[in-house]
Amino acid sequence: MQHSFVHLHARAQPEQVIAACAHFVVKQLNAAIAARGVARITLAGGNTPKALYDALASPLHRNEVDWQRVEFYFGDERAVPQTHPDSNFGMAQRHLFMPLGLAPTQVFPMISTPMFPLAEEAKRNQNLLTSWAGTGVPRFDFMVNGMGDDGHFASLFPDTPALTVRDRWVVVNPVAKLDTERLTLTYPIFEEARTVCFLVIGARKQAAFSAMMQPESTLPVARLIQSRTTDWFVDEACVNRATQKELP
Repeated sequence: MQHSFVHLHARAQPEQVIAACAHFVVKQLNAAIAARGVARITLAGGNTPKALYDALASPLHRNEVDWQRVEFYFGDERAVPQTHPDSNFGMAQRHLFMPLGLAPTQVFPMISTPMFPLAEEAKRNQNLLTSWAGTGVPRFDFMVNGMGDDGHFASLFPDTPALTVRDRWVVVNPVAKLDTERLTLTYPIFEEARTVCFLVIGARKQAAFSAMMQPESTLPVARLIQSRTTDWFVDEACVNRATQKELP
């Protein structure tokens, strides 16, 4: 049975999923700009979001949004310099920011140049968010997420300290199974956002997708979908047949 807070946008093929998600992003950003004059969005890393960024920067969509009124942030970041191949910022820079010709003042990487210790970067990002949010939880207009095979999103991995943090918006999260640390936004940010979108493609995500839909699931992503409405753009290979809508 489909979870009541999950809006499922299922398509047969990955390219159809990307196209549907890109259209949704454009619609939501334009609504935010019309309502508040600016749209604040957080981005995710990975190959699937990369395809979304290529679509948004394509001739089909690049003229559908006043991109000068969009501010770009990140849901998480690896502990690497901006120029490293694993940098979420670096990927977005190549596939979205540069093709759109965005001004540096519109983009807010989680890692500085030069790179500082992660604790300092977390504090800097915390201060950045509070500069426009004040004392309340910062409220983003749109948040793009993927989902890992283990049910993590952003860098909120199972059995990690960041899962319980509610008094800070950006933290350093040690991820033992990857033998690393990452910067990540915390649950309150995702809970308060106006729109939270997940883009998940491929058969290897099916087990986590099916598990998160169970009422008793303790996966990090399940905790979020149990507390708020989320939009899921998925392909036929990902969704469990029992929850799948009719696909075009």
